[in-house]
Amino acid sequence: MARLRHLGQFGQMFKRTETTVVQTVEQRSHSTGEGAIKLWRNLTLFGAVPAILLSTINCYINHINHKEERPEPIPYPYMKIMNKRFPWGDGKHSLFHNPKKNWIPGVGYEE
Repeated sequence: MARLRHLGQFGQMFKRTETTVVQTVEQRSHSTGEGAIKLWRNLTLFGAVPAILLSTINCYINHINHKEERPEPIPYPYMKIMNKRFPWGDGKHSLFHNPKKNWIPGVGYEE
């Protein structure tokens, strides 16, 4: 019984009028100091933006210097099992086939 009584009180919580909610929010609201706005703007402009630019340049340089040979395909028996041919092209190429990255069974890489 006590649980049912608590459920009824829970429903009353949502029946506040709009004016009491607005009054409560107005009482709690305060103005932000001018110093805090300047601090966060300066931290964003002089801290976050240069950090993002430096990390972008670092990733780009590492990507340019990273040359890796593609591995030779190993024709495992459970890979590239085709019960039907694809309905486009010669039937062996997938829809988003990349000749540099995807190998074809029996042929290998095209480029």
